Amino acid sequence: MNPQENGQATGPLTPEDPVQGNRLHINVGFSCNNNCIFCMEEDRTERYSRLIHQTVEDVRRMMEASHNAEMVMFTSGEPTLNPDLVRYIQLAKELGFKEIGMISNGRRLGYAKYTYTLLNAGLNHVLVSLHGPNARVHDALTRTRGSFEQTLRGIKVLSAMKRMFPNLKLHTSFVVTRRNMDFFKEFYDLVAPLVDQMVFNMMMPDGRGATYFDQLMPRYSDVVQRFADFLRQIPAQDHGRVFLLDVPYCVTEGLPDASRGYVERYFHFEPGDSPGFDDVRVTDDTLVQPGAVEGEAATYTKVEKSLRDSQVRTKRPQCMDCAYNHVCQGVFTIYLKHYGWAEFEPVNNGPRKEAKVEQNRRQRQ
Repeated sequence: MNPQENGQATGPLTPEDPVQGNRLHINVGFSCNNNCIFCMEEDRTERYSRLIHQTVEDVRRMMEASHNAEMVMFTSGEPTLNPDLVRYIQLAKELGFKEIGMISNGRRLGYAKYTYTLLNAGLNHVLVSLHGPNARVHDALTRTRGSFEQTLRGIKVLSAMKRMFPNLKLHTSFVVTRRNMDFFKEFYDLVAPLVDQMVFNMMMPDGRGATYFDQLMPRYSDVVQRFADFLRQIPAQDHGRVFLLDVPYCVTEGLPDASRGYVERYFHFEPGDSPGFDDVRVTDDTLVQPGAVEGEAATYTKVEKSLRDSQVRTKRPQCMDCAYNHVCQGVFTIYLKHYGWAEFEPVNNGPRKEAKVEQNRRQRQ
């Protein structure tokens, strides 16, 4: 397998990108040392029952079966709590993945020796979740006292190790909620000297995000306005280092192309023939492939993220005339029940700004 031959971008969708992704996510955990109020994985017991029998050999087979993937990201729960993480990284390197990453709360990465071991094994992309510029904001969202200081220390350790590992990509993930949407500039001032990119992910109204929707979910248009104000406060050359993700393109039309994204594209493997969508009639075999990997204790189904999007998002007839219809997955149905369609106006089919879109794509690789 040579996952580097594909040559596609691995960042968030731009208006010219396909729905199917070429980034492999591997779920490696069912526990977390944070307790984020907006976490999409609300049922840890169910996740435990699904992943407890997953082996190192299963993970190797998943990577071998992912012929078109350029990037593998270890995720779900907190990856650094999995004792086999170093071995997973080594396997990814042996199999030739161009980018080997993980999504982490960063708390264990404050231990320099451990972090060095991960980077030396081949880890070269780390997305660290940090949700505020201080402990008051961040710890309230993670519901874990002391998590801000530990995560910030992890970011500082990673930043210092870029001198030894110059190819390391260090990004932050800031989940945007009502409680932290006024702190974009303070957050930027804190982490901009340390990281390569700052990703501001709109909260997903799924899992706990759905449970606490009323307390946490802001209007997209309000967030976009605050983000636009934030961009005016930072150097223009840094607009390609910060971007707002998971807001429909029609709402972000006024933002610079380099600073906006809509949905991420990736696929992962779940144990079972139809995990999580038994009651859903699936007709597109590009979105779900049962029996894609035969594991040691279970058969795994390949699932594109777009499948889940199709279950929880919707469109209205006017969307069919929008310039972004071919890439847009629609709006969360739970969001529409609370806020309606007023924010979402179709964008005319004018020029697609191909040059800016390509620039956007390159900056996110």
